[in-house]
Amino acid sequence: MIRIFLLCVLMFTGCQTSRPCSKEQILRVNIGADPITLDPRKARDLTSVTLAGMFFEGLMRNAKDGALEPALAESVETSNDGLQYRFHLRKSHWSNGDVVTSFDFAESWRTVLDPQFPTDMAYQLYGIKNAKKAKQGEISLAQVGIFTPDPQTLVVELEHPMPYFLQLLTMSTFLPVPHKVASKDANWFLKPETFVGNGPFLLKEWKHSDQINAIKNSSYWQQSDVRLTKLELVMMGNDTEVQMFQEGHLDWAGSPLSTMPVDAVRSLKAKKELCVSPFLATYFFRVNTSEQIQGKKNPLSSSSFRRALGLALERLAITDNVLQGGQTPAKGLVPPELGLSATGYFQDDAKQAQSLLTDALLELDLTLDKLEPIRISFASSERNAAVAQAVQQQLEKNLKIKVELAALEPKTYFQKVANKEYQLAAGSWTADFSDPINFLDVFKYKDKSTNNTNWESSKYIDLLNQSEICKDQKERIGILREAEQVLMEQMPIIPVFHFALNYLKRPDLEDVALSPLGKIDFRWAHVSTDSR
Repeated sequence: MIRIFLLCVLMFTGCQTSRPCSKEQILRVNIGADPITLDPRKARDLTSVTLAGMFFEGLMRNAKDGALEPALAESVETSNDGLQYRFHLRKSHWSNGDVVTSFDFAESWRTVLDPQFPTDMAYQLYGIKNAKKAKQGEISLAQVGIFTPDPQTLVVELEHPMPYFLQLLTMSTFLPVPHKVASKDANWFLKPETFVGNGPFLLKEWKHSDQINAIKNSSYWQQSDVRLTKLELVMMGNDTEVQMFQEGHLDWAGSPLSTMPVDAVRSLKAKKELCVSPFLATYFFRVNTSEQIQGKKNPLSSSSFRRALGLALERLAITDNVLQGGQTPAKGLVPPELGLSATGYFQDDAKQAQSLLTDALLELDLTLDKLEPIRISFASSERNAAVAQAVQQQLEKNLKIKVELAALEPKTYFQKVANKEYQLAAGSWTADFSDPINFLDVFKYKDKSTNNTNWESSKYIDLLNQSEICKDQKERIGILREAEQVLMEQMPIIPVFHFALNYLKRPDLEDVALSPLGKIDFRWAHVSTDSR
């Protein structure tokens, strides 16, 4: 980290502004740590997804204003029953000069669905006909509803109508990779020398745990719109990041690629330097609803007990006094902006929480003095610790129960959640696309890798299934609202707050596309020439 700081100091010595002494458009952003992967078929963490959007272009994308727009799909034809999409590709090239074809898309998607291909993201393709069966090894990949009549035409058949299918195509899992390159070298994406992309930027250098450098891709089909010549993506801690920004060595700090320290958020907000934007993401506690945990009876198997915990929280105190970054109390899983409920499904109510706890203890044949401490597990971080401590104090005050905290290394934390070795586990979900199903589907089945609560409801499943075949959008929203009501009545998750994006941006940086989905796109970004 000292080496990075000295390098930055040397770069800026002799300059009157925080920009290098050249007319190049160079942007410096902190990404915190190395991306898990630069293969878009495997991208799961936000950094990997963001870089996938820099290095690759798909059929559809989000425009500068966030609206859905065609990218490599020059035109789209949809069947009357909503089950078939025919995409006609515009002419474009990979960075090695090869033409981007429908075969690149088809082979990329089929690879994701190959039972032998390691990725956690295959479920995003399950709306395609026979996709799930293929991933589970029940049928061949040739039976999946993906067809290539010619190099510039891609046809997709769905299992059922999906009114949000075009939005799905903006996700990194649907991005193409160069199948000629990937078929010859499974590790093509690990080194700049072998890396091939078709996005606005191209991987130039990767110094692991230090910095990634990207340059403008001269082969990009809209390269004339890309004004940045270079992106320097540095990796540093949050405290260092704020300091580096204030000293002029970074052009963007904080959300969505890193999290600013809670104390820094408070200070910057007070100075009116903090930028705050909406974020379609929810912070919640997963609740292990198993009858027993490691051989012991689990009181959280009672829905009354779970609701008692949920209603005993004082969410406004957490958002206003602990976080102070524009977050809002969550009374449901789905952010209000997605149109299910503006006010949520319950209210913070300590008296009702106490009544529910009394009912739960009777149901469980327990007394308060014999109730063992409830344990809250979380991946160790400043924000998680601050929220957990606040929740601990509120539950102990309002319910007179004992609460223990367990801060775990991220790897250990995720293993325990996956193995259901927890009682309450801090977590979050961020929208991949602007539709409520993206949140609700997470908890549809108890064996789904995103669930991990051991909760499942036949009514909830039926409602989500109904929404899949409903063609009237207003009616569909009503069905999804009813489904969320079921989720909140049984409370296998306890929502706490809806996120906000907190960041710092140099004032002369323009046209950075920051989406409520937490996506950041630099393809149109530039530093105003008036400021030079």
